[in-house]
Amino acid sequence: MIPENKRLIGKPISKLIRDYIKDTIKDQPIKPRMILIQVAGDAASSYYVQSIIRTAGKLGIDLDMKELPAKTSQEELLALIGAANIDDSIHGIMVQEPFPSHIDANAIGCAINPLKDMDSLNPANLGRLMLDINGLTPCTPTAVYTMLKYYGIETKGRHIVIIGRSAVVGKPLANMLLWKKPFADATVSVVHSRSLQLKELTRQADIVVAALGRAGFVTADMIKENAILIDVGINEVIDEEGKQGYVGDIDYNSCIDKSLAISPVPGGVGIVTSSVLFLNLLRAYMGIDQDNKSIDGFLSLIFDDTHKK
Repeated sequence: MIPENKRLIGKPISKLIRDYIKDTIKDQPIKPRMILIQVAGDAASSYYVQSIIRTAGKLGIDLDMKELPAKTSQEELLALIGAANIDDSIHGIMVQEPFPSHIDANAIGCAINPLKDMDSLNPANLGRLMLDINGLTPCTPTAVYTMLKYYGIETKGRHIVIIGRSAVVGKPLANMLLWKKPFADATVSVVHSRSLQLKELTRQADIVVAALGRAGFVTADMIKENAILIDVGINEVIDEEGKQGYVGDIDYNSCIDKSLAISPVPGGVGIVTSSVLFLNLLRAYMGIDQDNKSIDGFLSLIFDDTHKK
């Protein structure tokens, strides 16, 4: 299913997911509701937050946006999360990273109710992911997995190199790709800024996932012929005319000819990520502790021909 133009576009995937969500909630007397909390976000996270807000409006989902100043204390943030945890009208809690230096990200993740944890920050959800036990999964790694599944990209036994070891992308994605499932079951290497053989490993990879937050880091000399490239990065850049734009972690122009397929930025993983967030909300709304379908089961259902329009 690799497209002839090589571009792994996120829009058709996002549409299928959003259509499924709209069809599922349209007759519900109570609409799904989530709270989105951002503490003095940077440009890249604010870009994502605005995408979430727009999508919520289109889906008819009740989104309570809390923009907090950088001086917000950890105790204040924990109190807001605690209130949302016990509020039965709130089905999902999303706390957008990164945080100011005085806030402990681990403490915030631990405070979120695992059943309402939209980006799987709670260690309980990360543990379930590692053990392949049904639970809410982090949005961006799930978006990458979703893209592999939609485009029918073979991963079994193949060497996938993930550049970046963050707790929100690199580490959970590595564990997902090790699942014993059709679009996982891979051989996975995770490299980072201190890896001595980074280029040697990326040149061996059948699939490269770039998730380190450095614009244009992956260049053509770092990949082998016909590698598949998935770009998770979103970096703000200013061109010579002073215009703002966004680029990925992969140098798209230098890599597209050498690659078998590549996801663009914007228009690739990002738009799928925001849709996966609302799929997580739907799962939480339906009761993740009551529904036996895994994220893989939901994606198989959504990608069934009956849902392709």
